[in-house]
Amino acid sequence: MLRGKDATLAAIINIILDEEPETQDDIADRLNVSRRYVAKLLKPLVDGGAIMHPYVVNLEKLKEFEDYIETDRYFKEIYETFDRMGNNVIQNIDKAFDSLKTHDLDIAKNIILEDYALNRMEDEVNLVIKLKASKYMDMNSLMQISDIAGNIERCGDYLSNIAEEIVNGLFVDPAIKKEVFEIQDIISKMFNHAMNMVKHKTNDTEIYELEGNLHKKLDIMMEKLSENPDENLKDINQFIQFGMFLKDVERFGDRSLKIFEFGREFHYNIPKNVKTPEYVRNLK
Repeated sequence: MLRGKDATLAAIINIILDEEPETQDDIADRLNVSRRYVAKLLKPLVDGGAIMHPYVVNLEKLKEFEDYIETDRYFKEIYETFDRMGNNVIQNIDKAFDSLKTHDLDIAKNIILEDYALNRMEDEVNLVIKLKASKYMDMNSLMQISDIAGNIERCGDYLSNIAEEIVNGLFVDPAIKKEVFEIQDIISKMFNHAMNMVKHKTNDTEIYELEGNLHKKLDIMMEKLSENPDENLKDINQFIQFGMFLKDVERFGDRSLKIFEFGREFHYNIPKNVKTPEYVRNLK
């Protein structure tokens, strides 16, 4: 816990972050201390470019003063929205496959409706970026956050597509039911790894192994169908519809990987499409 002048400096920084005061007198009045004391405490930060007049902060330069401030404070609202978006997607994965298993069309229709809520949450993230975070983040970081939100939203779109396919009579050949519900487990794990990177900086590269397993399962299903087509799938439209389902699953996995890589780039500055080396796997 900070004490004395350190606690006062932390309070000064918090006031600047929250209120953007025009003068040191404004800061002093809020804390009931002298303007000279405020100036003395702020001088190292002003000299280093971490705080500028009018009194706003440069979070990138403020990193060397992390003891005085939670640098994620302005992203709390974004992280909370990411959490709600992630929960929406995770719940709808289970609903989509439950609907596929039970042919409950009401569940599928509910997924389609909930996709609109996910779209609104993406808009919330972009609004926070525009109105708040843009003052404190570089353009590259802003784009990474926006890309994370966009890819979570796209995951929701693919689940909505699957729900529409179910409503339109999507049929699963009994010969591949085992694989169909195995891919549910795979994409759920991939998405959870992606969100853990975004929310908790958990760099678990099992996601790459899961991606490989997903593509293997999809190939196995197509091979089984081509070798032993079910009577119900002789209609070309059924083949096309099931192919669309597989494509949506594949794209969901691809988007999960993008979320993971955008989150990793944001937290660790590791560029997208670069796998984490073995010796730093599962870095916490």
